[in-house]
Amino acid sequence: MKTSMSIIIIFFVAFLSITTISLAKMSNVEDCIRRNIAHVETPEDMFCRDEGRIVMYFLKLNGTFPHYYVKALCNVFGNDDMKVKQYVLEKWLNLSKKLIDSLSCASL
Repeated sequence: MKTSMSIIIIFFVAFLSITTISLAKMSNVEDCIRRNIAHVETPEDMFCRDEGRIVMYFLKLNGTFPHYYVKALCNVFGNDDMKVKQYVLEKWLNLSKKLIDSLSCASL
């Protein structure tokens, strides 16, 4: 009984750790998007540049935006698909119409 309780506690702590890390990453991405919209330069811009490179690399490899990035865009723009598509058109030039049309906050 003691061993099974220990295992359950370890899995619970691991789950909380993973959840906390993923939420922290999400908020950083949302902060970068908000700073980009407001054209505010901060010391964290290096993180935002790196995140932009990650998204661009993912886009080139998979032909889609990362799920967490689309979710962050939807959070920033209040699940408004038109605003998300407009931002993507302004930020990520030369994208296919098929890719832009596939962006949807409803699918998250």
